[in-house]
Amino acid sequence: MKIHEYLAKDILRAEKVRVPRSCLVTSEELAEEKSLRKCLERLGFPQVLKAQVLVGGRMKAGGIVVAENLEKSLEGIRKILGMKIKGEQAYGVLVEEYIPHDTERYISLSIDRNVRDVVFVYSEVGGVDIEEFASKYPDKVLRTSNIRELPKDLQEFAKQLYDIFVRYDLTLLEINPFVFKDGDFYALDAVFHVDDSALYRQLWAYEDTEETNSFVPFENGEIGVIGCGAGIVMATIDILVEHGYKPANFCDLGGGATMESVYEALKKVKSLCSKAVLNIFGGITDCLEIAKGVVNFKEEDPDFEIYIRLSGNNEFLAKELLKKHGIYAVDDMKDLIERLQEDEKVQKRGVNDVF
Repeated sequence: MKIHEYLAKDILRAEKVRVPRSCLVTSEELAEEKSLRKCLERLGFPQVLKAQVLVGGRMKAGGIVVAENLEKSLEGIRKILGMKIKGEQAYGVLVEEYIPHDTERYISLSIDRNVRDVVFVYSEVGGVDIEEFASKYPDKVLRTSNIRELPKDLQEFAKQLYDIFVRYDLTLLEINPFVFKDGDFYALDAVFHVDDSALYRQLWAYEDTEETNSFVPFENGEIGVIGCGAGIVMATIDILVEHGYKPANFCDLGGGATMESVYEALKKVKSLCSKAVLNIFGGITDCLEIAKGVVNFKEEDPDFEIYIRLSGNNEFLAKELLKKHGIYAVDDMKDLIERLQEDEKVQKRGVNDVF
């Protein structure tokens, strides 16, 4: 899961890595122009305006600009909020103090599965043209899993980044560029990718979603996950991963889910994969509403596979309604996993019979 720069910078700041002072501006903050002007003035000028998108190439697309004064800053913010970069609308604009510097450097950490270790990539040259530089001068780019092979003045900074990489379950941590100023390293940019299978324990990452953290898609998932409460959803994800499945999303219906919210959740999941698990405990939530939403969805998409664990408020009425429509719900996750596994075996036998 990719993380916006402003949130990655919040993590770095909390972990005592120096980053520029900043403020995040969305369309809501832009509407409060009087307050926004005060915030921008406190940062001082010049300042750097950075589009918050999850795609690369922001600078070359006009998504990063330097503003010399307040009016230029406001003008730049409005422009960036109204633009799309590689088809993605900017979530907001990160406005940062400008850090004077002479040189820019590059460092990243990622997992190399061939060596089964975290690998550092370091270059004394950083910035927007790092890829061209690395391609032209590969001998000037250091790649190592041994922190002691990095320049001595960099090792303490690299150790900070390594600790963050491990603690926050990252698969990529990239600082491009970082600079040296006033006796310390500053991260001027930050790219974080969080391991999808670890999102259940990295709740901070859900702050980066726009739908009150209720629906988070994962990359390359095979089975959707829907529940009523963040805890039960994360536990379901954990169980699926434990049994070798790759969850496609996190979806918390919250308390008091309606048949409409269930229907809409299933539509979102369908855009990611071909089957879903619903883990519902009906306290505030009425299980009958869950069942109605499932039935409405299945009438439109009968081939989409849904596995349901259901208990609590109105569960007997809910199970009766589901059964009438050929949909079966189980009482615990053990039975649900067994049903999933059995259906997989049947499907595999069918494929083998064909070939």
